[in-house]
Amino acid sequence: CLSCTLLLVQSRRWVDMASMARTAPLRPIILSLLLLPVASAFLPSTLSPPLAALRTPLRVCARSLHPPVRMAAEGGEGGEDGKKKTMERPLGDNIVTRAIYALEMARVKVMSEKPTEENGNWEGEPREWAEDSSVAQKVSEISQVGPFASFKQWIAESVAGEYDQEAVNARIDAAINGSPVTMFSFTTCPFCLKSKKLLLEDIGIDPSSLVVIECDEDPEGNAIRAELGKRTGRTSMPSVWVRGGGYLGGCNDGPGVTPLHSQGLLEPMLRRAGALR
Repeated sequence: CLSCTLLLVQSRRWVDMASMARTAPLRPIILSLLLLPVASAFLPSTLSPPLAALRTPLRVCARSLHPPVRMAAEGGEGGEDGKKKTMERPLGDNIVTRAIYALEMARVKVMSEKPTEENGNWEGEPREWAEDSSVAQKVSEISQVGPFASFKQWIAESVAGEYDQEAVNARIDAAINGSPVTMFSFTTCPFCLKSKKLLLEDIGIDPSSLVVIECDEDPEGNAIRAELGKRTGRTSMPSVWVRGGGYLGGCNDGPGVTPLHSQGLLEPMLRRAGALR
């Protein structure tokens, strides 16, 4: 089915990482964690007793790909009865998602470039991934829609764990409204690097007009990413906003700062926001 196909494509990066694992016994464990939610789609409704025993937990895991958000009340202001609303994920979600997140972070570490003078001491993922013709870009485009996007949103929310939803959204609003240009970014993301270079070097906006929140370093970064995903339907970085112009997307899509620049639409927005010198 389409959703299974998309999930398998998205798992490509993690599978690549698994194939490079130095300890061979870890590979089946890693792949099992990745493919467990998908496996239930291929299990028929009528099975022999041993397989039938497996079908239920597999389908529970598959249904958890985008489970309903549960609201937990804690002391404070903002919710009903003066209680603060926080995001809370089921324990099973947290276990599976944190395992996937750990694998993703390990993949980033394995695939990152080594800093040299030639690459400007960059130590993130390969910079060529940010090219609009790259395989990584094509995968990114696919992952922004349908079940893929739901899967990524589920991961973002689960990794964020419990947080003060109102406070995080207030911080996002303050950042967007308080600066001509706001970018939510990852320090290791080549798409973020390309977007910063475009704004600061190619277009030459005033550096003081750009606020960058690095979500992989910020204590609230995972929660910010989850809430941005709810607003825009995209959890990928960067997430670029222009005061008065709203959400511009990422680097190459959504519509993206690079296409907007190529079409001559970005600079007028930046000028109206007061970002150009």
